[in-house]
Amino acid sequence: MGRGNFFYQRLGKGIINSRKKRKLSQEQLALLSDIDRTYLARIEEGKANPTIKVLNKLSRVLKTRVSFLLKGV
Repeated sequence: MGRGNFFYQRLGKGIINSRKKRKLSQEQLALLSDIDRTYLARIEEGKANPTIKVLNKLSRVLKTRVSFLLKGV
């Protein structure tokens, strides 16, 4: 496993934590963010490389900043 995978796994865990804090299901977050649920699942699993645009959509729905999602990553 390379460093990139670790980065994406940490990012995914941060998104999961923020999503659960807002009491949103994966499906709800995906719908509100206008992204595919399976893509969100891959992001949360650390298996996808989300664009800044996607991170921005997620952060808006999660009522947080992109920098917070990237914190500790």
